[in-house]
This record gives sequence, C-alpha cells and structure tokens, in this order.
Amino acid sequence: LNVSIYYYLPINYIFRMVVPSDKYFPATVSCQVHKISSFIEDKLTKEQLQMFDKTIFGPLLNVNMVFNGQLIHHFLLRQIPEDGNADGICFSVLGKNVRFTQKEFNIITGLWPTNNPLEKDCDSKRLQSLLFGSENKKVITCLEIEEIFKNFEFTNDDDAVKVALAVFIETVMVGKDKKTQFDMDILGRVDDEEAFKSFDWSTFFYTRLLNSLKTSLQGKKEAYELKKTRSSKAVSYYNIKGYVLTFQVIFICSYTLSKCQLNIKV
Repeated sequence: LNVSIYYYLPINYIFRMVVPSDKYFPATVSCQVHKISSFIEDKLTKEQLQMFDKTIFGPLLNVNMVFNGQLIHHFLLRQIPEDGNADGICFSVLGKNVRFTQKEFNIITGLWPTNNPLEKDCDSKRLQSLLFGSENKKVITCLEIEEIFKNFEFTNDDDAVKVALAVFIETVMVGKDKKTQFDMDILGRVDDEEAFKSFDWSTFFYTRLLNSLKTSLQGKKEAYELKKTRSSKAVSYYNIKGYVLTFQVIFICSYTLSKCQLNIKV
C-alpha cells in the first residue's frame, strides 16, 4: 500500500476531534461482511465456485480476515472533523493524519470506476421469476433471499452464480442487515452481463461505506451518557454498513507503519 495515505503534523499541532478524548465511550460494533462467504461457498459446486472466482467479486469471496469491531471503534473515536466536501474521511493515528479515500478502497478491493459506465435500466425479471415463480414478491428481506438461495435446486450453473453474486453484493458489499429489504434490481443487473461489467461498483460501494463511517457515531455518545446514569456497565451499540474490511486494512497498515517508524532510532 502507498504510505502517502498519511503525513506528519507539527509537534505543536492540536487535533480538534469529533469526539474529545475525555468523552470516549465503549461500544460493540457489528457488520455483515464476514457472515455470508462460507454460506455461498457451501452452496455452490466446485465448478460454480470457479465461475464466481472469475468475476470481479471472486477475490473478495476468499478474503480471510476477521472483522474487529473494537479496532473500528478505536479509530472512529479519533476522527478529525473536516469540511463536508472533503475527500474521504480523516483520523489521528499516533500523531499522524490518516485519510481513507476511494483510492484506498479501490486498491484493496480491486474495484475501479469504469471509464464508460453504461446507463441502462436493468428491469429483467427472469431471475426473480425463477426464484419466486408466479408469486409477485414486491418486498423480500435479505434473510428470505438467503433461505431461498440455500434451498433452491438450480439446474443452470450460470443462474446459481448470478444469484450468489446478488446475495454477496447485498449482504457483504452493501452490508445490509438480514431484516432489511433486498434490492430486486440487483437480480436484474447481475443477469445482464453488459450492465454488470460496466456498472461503477466501486463508487456504489464506497459511497455507502463512507456515509456509514461518517454517521455511525452520531448520537451514540449522548446515548451512552444516558445509559451510564442507569448502569455502570453501560455500552453503546452500532452497525457499520458497507465493505468495512477495506477501512480496517488501511488502519492496521497505518498503525503498524507508524509504530515501526517511532521505534527507529537515528
């Protein structure tokens, strides 16, 4: 990774934090990113998995990293406020200003904005009809689609992989909760090869993750203070939407590099 994601600040620089250090609070952080990959791997056959691996999401299915909610919370508490139009999101890590932008997101995921995104309506209902038959399902949750996918007997490898992609996109990359409504348009997009390959997945996922990172702590400090008046064991809870492992990787690398440089004696 490019270590230019951070730079040194003057010794006398005083950080103005989103959350003052004397207002830090404990929290349990959750996400959906690590809960579906094994499910897909168990469902697909060896041949189907090979087909999935050849898509742009193939490498991400095989990511072997445990989500660390405490680490995420540690860095979110150290966010530095910026102008609303600033690129990415900025944090203080061992006296350095670390910025997470779409560039870092792209490097880690391997997803890059397409030069000529195809503006096309993906209104195909073929996969929807395959999964639900004549039943007109306008609203279905991510949990329901997972169960249907798990129990469905596919007779076509392409269809199995396409539905697996749709489930992966909604639950892992978008990071939707199981009780959240599944986006049926995703089924149409994965069923259209041209539209699937030309869609700007990078911006689509990054924008959602960035928004979640910037808003996750809103109101949590105040809620924790209220809980603390009732219980000495109070803790805050929140969920991160999006492919948060990219954020986790960046800050593990930044923290490690910073520690190494601090230990170097001239």
